[in-house]
Amino acid sequence: MAVSSVSTGGVLDVNGLVSQLMAVESRPFVAMQNKEKAITTQLSAYGTLSGAVGAFQGTVTALADASKYRVANATTSDDKVLTATAGKDTVKGNYSVNVSQLAQAQTISAAGQVSTSALIGSGASTVLTFDFGSVTGGTLADGKYTGATFDLDATRTARTVTIDGSNNSLQGIRDAINKAGVGVTASIISDGSSTPNRLVLTSDKSGETSSMRVSVAGDQDLSNLLSYAPNGTQNMKQSNAGQNAKLTVNGVAITSPTNNVDNAVPGVTMSVLKIGASNVGVSMDTSGIKTALSNFVKAYNELNTTINGLTAVTPDQKQGAARTGGPLVGDSTTLSLQASLRKMFSSNVPGLSGSVTSLSQLGVAFQMDGTLKLDTGKLQTAIDKSPDDVIKLLATSGSTSDSLVSFVSSTSNSTVGTKAISISKLATQGTLAGSAPAGLNIIAGVNDNLSMTINGVTSKATLVPGNYTADSLVSHLQSLINGASGSTDKTVGVTVKQENGIISITSNKYGSASKLEITGNGADGLFGTPTMTTGVDVAGTIDGAVAVGSGQTLTGAPGSGSAGIAVLINGGQLGGRGTVNISKGVSALFASTTDSYLGTTGLIQNKNDGLNKSIADITKQRNALNSRLTLTEARLRKQYSSLDVKLSSMNSTTNYLTQQLAKLS
Repeated sequence: MAVSSVSTGGVLDVNGLVSQLMAVESRPFVAMQNKEKAITTQLSAYGTLSGAVGAFQGTVTALADASKYRVANATTSDDKVLTATAGKDTVKGNYSVNVSQLAQAQTISAAGQVSTSALIGSGASTVLTFDFGSVTGGTLADGKYTGATFDLDATRTARTVTIDGSNNSLQGIRDAINKAGVGVTASIISDGSSTPNRLVLTSDKSGETSSMRVSVAGDQDLSNLLSYAPNGTQNMKQSNAGQNAKLTVNGVAITSPTNNVDNAVPGVTMSVLKIGASNVGVSMDTSGIKTALSNFVKAYNELNTTINGLTAVTPDQKQGAARTGGPLVGDSTTLSLQASLRKMFSSNVPGLSGSVTSLSQLGVAFQMDGTLKLDTGKLQTAIDKSPDDVIKLLATSGSTSDSLVSFVSSTSNSTVGTKAISISKLATQGTLAGSAPAGLNIIAGVNDNLSMTINGVTSKATLVPGNYTADSLVSHLQSLINGASGSTDKTVGVTVKQENGIISITSNKYGSASKLEITGNGADGLFGTPTMTTGVDVAGTIDGAVAVGSGQTLTGAPGSGSAGIAVLINGGQLGGRGTVNISKGVSALFASTTDSYLGTTGLIQNKNDGLNKSIADITKQRNALNSRLTLTEARLRKQYSSLDVKLSSMNSTTNYLTQQLAKLS
């Protein structure tokens, strides 16, 4: 029986047979592709979920910002007399303000000169020294004081200007003073007389303590023109006295060196414009609570909609057909997130002792369709009745029972509740105390240089030469130290005092970083052999656990029940110092939940890591299958090719035998 050829040039269609067999062998590829597609869809779904949770977390962060919940507004009945701006720590109320005097800067003027460009004096190098302070006592007539005293402002440093042959004209002096930035503005005014040009100096600051003293060392002509001391030689005349603003607030007398008056009304800055009366009204705007809570509710509804879409189940209408759904249908991580968030809306917040302890009391409630709705009327009622309790419910807060203990901050690791505070050591300040009365005669190059390390800041300064009283030397030294070390903040500068001529210096900073050291050729004359004492940090416990002290701040140590809780101990007694109560508010609870799902170690990331590992495993399986199929195809092709050759040979034999049999017949 002959075997029919099924391919051109051969008995078998080897390519076709191998292709069909390989199609059967390759069926696992389809399953792998379907599985990989499903996993990729899940990864995309988790990306969508992560974005929605992140957006919700943003409104949770805003909910925790209590600074926006009560914004103070200040209004005035007569804004031509004064304007007012409210800041934090403002108290609601109405205040009667009566302005009797405006602050102004001192102005003094020199004798008139014929020309602004004519040279004055010999051109020898001359130093103008500007000091600032207050003028008290005595009488003022024709622009000059008699019998007055001048007290240096210890917070300001003496400044100098050098006049020589390059700038010893009236306009040269003006320009040199303005360029030096000594705290004085110089100008030239013409009065129309035969010697019309007058140099006028105006203090850059207003107030009683910003009056000038101008010392001139060098050329006598310049000294005769510019020397000015309210308690001594007055070669210039005063046209405007430095004075404070004066006013009363609800009958209480207030003074201010500027026309911007801070905290006469707590937390309010008033800018007085003219003498007169005006009422200041302070009110509180709590609309920030509504805004933050409305945004929070809206973000939750958007997150919930996203979760519902990702986990929705859609039944097929065909009888017996399987149900279909979203890419995360039945996913435990997603459903757990949704359940955890829902539970917090009806739960009381731990650690609260006020009348408002849950979001439902603020009008936040679920609807039949699972969405949230905010009852703004109920929210406003709660705000009007207990604004502090509403803020505590929403944001992290802390309070203390001791008036000298202040709550500073807490962290996400801080636990809620009331925690006892005990102090074993109060913070102290660094000091430097002289051993003998200070020398009062300062000579240039002899005893005028100081090298200082003040609270860790190293600097150098030069005392102004001259004969001092003990008090004037103390004032000069304090302004010099604070100015040289850049300590414009009074909390980190120094305070200098003298008793019986012996000078002592105290750092305004507390703690182990509070340390004073002064050397140089002027140090021995000022302090003799000084005693230097470094400050110490506060020490104590919070909630029974040893806390970490830094200056006056005591912070709960990591791992303790008071971890992250910081309080400021502003003096007082050793031993028990009352309690600190920590309330985290719902914002912290929601943040804790969302944090556990987001981030590099969150549950969503863990899911993503697992899915990515599955894709990597599929890739490995695919590569292994590819290798196996290549070998299988080669083996099948070899086998069928060999069979094809044999069948072809058998076919030839059959044809030959058929022909021979035909001949025999």
